[in-house]
Amino acid sequence: MSIIKTLALAGLISATASAGFAADIAPTPPPASGWTLTVGLGPQVQTSFPGAKSVTVWPTGTMALRRPGEPEPFASPDDGFGLALFDIGWFKAGPVGRIMSSRGLSGGNGAFYGLHDVDWTLELGVYGELWYTEHFRARAEVRQGVNGHDGLDANIALDAIQKYDAFTFAIGPRLQFGDTQYMNAYFSVTPYEASVNGRVGAYQANGGLASVGGLASVKYDFLPNWSATVFGGYSRLVSSAAASPIPNNLGSLNQYTGGVVIAHSFHLDIPFLP
Repeated sequence: MSIIKTLALAGLISATASAGFAADIAPTPPPASGWTLTVGLGPQVQTSFPGAKSVTVWPTGTMALRRPGEPEPFASPDDGFGLALFDIGWFKAGPVGRIMSSRGLSGGNGAFYGLHDVDWTLELGVYGELWYTEHFRARAEVRQGVNGHDGLDANIALDAIQKYDAFTFAIGPRLQFGDTQYMNAYFSVTPYEASVNGRVGAYQANGGLASVGGLASVKYDFLPNWSATVFGGYSRLVSSAAASPIPNNLGSLNQYTGGVVIAHSFHLDIPFLP
């Protein structure tokens, strides 16, 4: 009888050890498939168009794609809509787009009578983003207008970023550049336009640095997949843009923006992406 008990005890110990060993070597579950897409949209109050004094309400937003479980990347409200098709952590790059509002006589811009209109513009291009540390980001966008102003413009943004619990604070300087075609659209005046308007003289704008300024934002994660970002910014026209009679006599050298972006993250399966 004691032999039977001994064999039973040995069998129980062996089974327990085998179960524990099997648990130790059990394969870890594979990472979640698909992607997490974060889309943010909201209204912003901004200067109606470059060189204007009036303001208008214009949509703004952000977009970011990441693997499930990865932290949501920082996005400034003045970033163009871009996707990081190249991402090695400290450097990201991909296509980017932006829509600019039109220039005309409506919305309190009657002083621009006689000057050429500029249709709304779809800008398409590329961006690059460099992370020196988790608290400092440099981003550059270069975009070509495919209609409207038909020019090439670029932005450089530097951001200092700090997170406290559910809040993310960011602030940094901004630079904007434009080629001659872009600057002509908003700041040049032909002799004929000058004679019709009567308040400005003829002027030929040149490409280069168009404005300098800064932007600050505060993001609050109020639910696991929802956030709200409040932001405000200021820039001042410089160089050839600042010398134009358009902002000096008809509009303003000071350009403002401010608004709110509500963002939501959700799971997405994209067939052509692994």
